[in-house]
Amino acid sequence: MRRLIRIFLFSFLPFYVCSQSNTLYSHLNKDFIDLSQDVRFAYLDTNNNFRIGPKFFALSSVESTNITNTYLLGLSFDANINDKLMMSGLYEYLNGDYNLEIKNYQDSLDIYYPGFGLENNRFQFNAQYLPNSFITLDVGYGKQFIGNGYQSLLLSDIASSYPYLKLSTKFGPVEYYNIYTTFINPGMTDFGRKKHATIHYLDIAIKENIHLGVFESILWQSKSEEVYKGYELAYFNPVIFYRPVEFSQHSSKGNALMGANLNLLFKSVTVYGQFLLDDLNISRQKDGDENYQEGFFQNKYGYQLGLKGKIGGVKYLLEYNQVQPYTYGHRTILQNYSHMNQPLAHPLGANFKELINLLEIRKGNWTYKLKTMFTNVGLDSLNTHYGQNIFASDYDASTGGQYSYGNFNGQGVNTMIFSFQPEVSFNFKSISLFGMIFYRAKTSNLLDQTLIFYSVGIKTFPFKAFQDY
Repeated sequence: MRRLIRIFLFSFLPFYVCSQSNTLYSHLNKDFIDLSQDVRFAYLDTNNNFRIGPKFFALSSVESTNITNTYLLGLSFDANINDKLMMSGLYEYLNGDYNLEIKNYQDSLDIYYPGFGLENNRFQFNAQYLPNSFITLDVGYGKQFIGNGYQSLLLSDIASSYPYLKLSTKFGPVEYYNIYTTFINPGMTDFGRKKHATIHYLDIAIKENIHLGVFESILWQSKSEEVYKGYELAYFNPVIFYRPVEFSQHSSKGNALMGANLNLLFKSVTVYGQFLLDDLNISRQKDGDENYQEGFFQNKYGYQLGLKGKIGGVKYLLEYNQVQPYTYGHRTILQNYSHMNQPLAHPLGANFKELINLLEIRKGNWTYKLKTMFTNVGLDSLNTHYGQNIFASDYDASTGGQYSYGNFNGQGVNTMIFSFQPEVSFNFKSISLFGMIFYRAKTSNLLDQTLIFYSVGIKTFPFKAFQDY
């Protein structure tokens, strides 16, 4: 494992010249270029210390002869108690007779709605305390996002909210984050069986426009049939790379992931990327296995390359993501990289390639958007596991269980997914009236499915009423 750590570090030293800006954001204040962003909702400001604002989203969609409706009501607030203590919160209530695409997604996840968990309402909050100029303490219930793109392969905000304690430390060009949290898989036999996680993220500003982020996540189950572990004190260690050092001493307590996040800014153009390493077995060939071949299933990784920017009133984003089979999964199902039956990184799980293109044009009060996605994913058929489903055990790999060789991206039921989503909106103060089309075609040897929805709505904030896949 020490050799693996050296390889990982030296592999990214050349990228110190093309790295990434600070990219760890709370779901309540994510502020990177998000091409799904519309107008921000209006605030009622009281003496600049307390602000409260309404949230509203309503959508009516037509598919064939079926009409469905979705609406969301919410309230957000910010409060500056003093120079050291700040609080923010968000409450949302969601209801409607959702479109067929969302209903199928709900059934497959056994949750109420993607991102909401088991209920049709959610409350997120954050209390931030600044004891001095270089340390910030956050306590809350919400989610985080690491990255500069449309997707994140490290930590995304697509899943439901969770409790967290975040410690942020800044020394000059270096920012270091420690996140301590608890996740849960509601489909397990014992709902009370939780899994805990410690996340480390180090951001280095090589120059003002050149940053490198280094990521580590350690996730372990709270209890098993044999023992109750709880939140082990050893994992409060704030030092990054602590888990690989422990793993080199033959510990197998949890599921460890490592990664890097990089960014280079040229005026109005940003080049960004990510690399995620879940597992890597570089010694298997030396084990004397006469049946050895390429594609050992424990070589789990993913990467992202992206380009985004702005030319006049035009914003654009072009992004490529690829994740190898069985990444984010684990031999112990409870220790997969998920929360509330949704992945904590990419919504597709693993075993896919995708190309994303976003375009936004603003002219006066009018906004024109276009999102296209081309995806190739290897899905499972009945009673198979080819590496896309992170909720299946590695030991059940259809290509050979724990001795699985010959794996490749897109194996299984090779499926092509194309989605096309144009949108036009008219913005008036804090309200946006919009119309959109959602088109998705999914084809494979076993499936030929086309969905098309025509929708109109009103909103004060962006909300995702259709799933990309």
